[in-house]
Amino acid sequence: MRFGGLTCVDKLNAYVGENELVGMIGPNGAGKTTVFNIVTGVYDPTEGDVKFLGTSVVSFKPYQVAGLGISRTFQNIRLFPSLSVRDNIRVSFVKSIKAGFFDSILQFGRFKKEEKEFDEKINELLEIFGLLDVADEYAKSLPYGEQRKVEIVRALATSPKLLLLDEPAAGMNPTEKFELMNLIKMVKEKFKISILLIEHDMKVVMGVCERIFVLDYGEKIAEGLPEEIRKNPKVIEAYLGETHA
Repeated sequence: MRFGGLTCVDKLNAYVGENELVGMIGPNGAGKTTVFNIVTGVYDPTEGDVKFLGTSVVSFKPYQVAGLGISRTFQNIRLFPSLSVRDNIRVSFVKSIKAGFFDSILQFGRFKKEEKEFDEKINELLEIFGLLDVADEYAKSLPYGEQRKVEIVRALATSPKLLLLDEPAAGMNPTEKFELMNLIKMVKEKFKISILLIEHDMKVVMGVCERIFVLDYGEKIAEGLPEEIRKNPKVIEAYLGETHA
């Protein structure tokens, strides 16, 4: 991926397997979020291809990528602050609506049936994540850690096969990070989905990821199991720092 004369991602060859939890790490400016933006249709790569379940998603719009089964969260929380928790999640069902304009205006049976199905799924997700009690609260009124939860729930409401988490532990205290680690593991197992995780907190990455690859200046410099990455000299030099050797 090039922007003018700047190459942000260079010759990256990476994959995420079925029901696998993979970490992507690297220093600031390494190109990690750019990779997410390429996968989700925000950017078209300057060269190369991105395939999901055998289908190339290059030139797909973000809503088309979501329709295939890829969903994401963002480094900076992007909830609708003045909507309730429930309504923040409800927006995820837009791609699933089959009732037409007049069905909704006249409250025909198909519209009511869909609304009931959506409400049931929302309540189920909120209960799983311990958010049912705050379902009708404004998103902006929730503690930071719970806002992160809501963003993950909203992504899961699209029924993805691949979930991209962009620095979910950013801004969390140690207790919230520990809870997040358990939450990510639970999501993978309960929903049987693949997860690609960007994260700077090494305790989180090493604690949840099954495999990790490392970017530096847009290039992949290492890939392997968490323990292999922890001891890799290139990674230590580029990112972890000598004290982690």
